[in-house]
Amino acid sequence: MIIYIYDIKNLQVVARPVIKNYEEFKAEPTKFYPDWDIANHLSSETEFQNPIMDNGVVREKTREELILLDNKLELLQDGEYIENNKIIVVDPPHYLYKKSWNKETNIWEEGATQDEIDIEVNKLIDEFTILGEQKERWIKYGFDVLDIENQMAENIMKRNYLLTINPIL
Repeated sequence: MIIYIYDIKNLQVVARPVIKNYEEFKAEPTKFYPDWDIANHLSSETEFQNPIMDNGVVREKTREELILLDNKLELLQDGEYIENNKIIVVDPPHYLYKKSWNKETNIWEEGATQDEIDIEVNKLIDEFTILGEQKERWIKYGFDVLDIENQMAENIMKRNYLLTINPIL
């Protein structure tokens, strides 16, 4: 088994002694690492890629710590940005057809192309005609058509929204 010895000041691994068990190392650390100094070193059974001290214990940094402390902005997901040393999460608006996060302005934008809009509008028209036919059949046989009418209204709203989009080129 390998034990990882960290320098407390910079949290770099300074040694990797091979031992039989961790308890044996803790009992006599200088036997395995002659330069051991409890004031300057920490030991762990784990080698951390991004170590941090937390109440005297070394552990892996969280994603948030990597972003905020190490400025690893590439770890930010769509809809996230930093403000006042906090990660702010912005949920995308429900009405966007193809959600696109603008990292410069920190806002959600419509990301659909004209071809994508045209295809979706045609799909919605097809669905609307099917709903209309279904509504007629249900009326003919005396069934309640409120759900179908609600679906048709939602379809119209989606199509109207898509037709107002200024697509990306």
